[in-house]
Amino acid sequence: MLSMSDLPRIDFHSNEYITKPLETLAKLSKIIKVGKSERGVEILDYNLCRDAILDRKFGTGHPKLMKVLGLEEGPALNYKRNSISFHDRGEKRRRLRMPITKLMDPKGSERFRNDIRHVVKKTFHEIPKNREVDLIKFLCDKIPSRVYCYWINAPQEDADFVSRTSHIVQQVHTRDPTTAKEVSIGFENLLKYVDERIKISRKALGDDLLSDLIRITDNGDLSDDELRNWVVKMAEANTDNSSHQIAIAIIELASRPKIWKLLGENPDLVPSALREVMRYHPRSLSTSRETLVDVELEGFFIPKGEAIFPNIGAAHWNPNYFPSPEIFDINRPEKPSHLNFGGGIFSCIGRFAVTIEIEEVIAYMTKAFPNFELIKSCFNHSPMFTSVEELVGSLVD
Repeated sequence: MLSMSDLPRIDFHSNEYITKPLETLAKLSKIIKVGKSERGVEILDYNLCRDAILDRKFGTGHPKLMKVLGLEEGPALNYKRNSISFHDRGEKRRRLRMPITKLMDPKGSERFRNDIRHVVKKTFHEIPKNREVDLIKFLCDKIPSRVYCYWINAPQEDADFVSRTSHIVQQVHTRDPTTAKEVSIGFENLLKYVDERIKISRKALGDDLLSDLIRITDNGDLSDDELRNWVVKMAEANTDNSSHQIAIAIIELASRPKIWKLLGENPDLVPSALREVMRYHPRSLSTSRETLVDVELEGFFIPKGEAIFPNIGAAHWNPNYFPSPEIFDINRPEKPSHLNFGGGIFSCIGRFAVTIEIEEVIAYMTKAFPNFELIKSCFNHSPMFTSVEELVGSLVD
């Protein structure tokens, strides 16, 4: 059996990856199934990626991530240690997931659609028409943060704070120690905010998600700390990721005017178009895991405690699973499914609600603005994420 030192090297700093990341990953996936980068072991094959996401031999990569980031002792690190991100497969993770999974399963998430639709409509009405507009600022950031405010029965004016703070704390995934202080302060501000919202909601429970979580806590299914951690986690994970995924969808669809107009005329096609967006240009280019035991991957020995990265971007562009992956095809079969939201016990709990957010944005936008003009856009690709750094357009009446 070969050792980790024998794994092919992958350089995410190469000019080839920086300029054409998905094409580069596609090329690599044809040659190798497993490689190694400076951050750890990289899995490029679709089946191996899916297995690593689901297999009990692989646990959460967050504890190692916090060490790499260098987060100091304090409220932020204490929150991360006690949030679901730090818990591996087992009874504790299952218990923590169960209550909120029931609230945010397909049926539970669907009850949010009317509120999401209201947020989308209100937000578009506020955006200036027939001139260049920063759509990240006026649309993509506002939708998920305003939806979050609905979830926790907070004033819509709080959305800017939620959005800004979510972007700050998501820097944990940069693995850059220079961001540790800012990230720590961001988490502390978010923790204080959530404590206050829970205190206010307890005085008059309503029909919102936070009230439901408080009821679950009062029934003994969650502790007070676990309730708080979940409400923080929803802000931490939802707003930043959803904003970028909305922006990616707008760019990929608007840059194909025929598809854009087709969706405006046939809104039933929006879900399949968004599945292809998430396959073709995923927000999550990889996810992190850690080996819980010694494992063998494609003839290579990987010892316990190693960082493993199922590379979703490579899996989605592997022609063995997705024929002609470079072609954007909204009629592509649903199977194999994209891996954007992970899977199993590590799947994104908010995936159904996030999908509804993006569906409602695209459905409204393509119908109301069939001649939408995409003026400027710019992507940035780290080994972990696709980020949209610029999105300027004109909502043409």
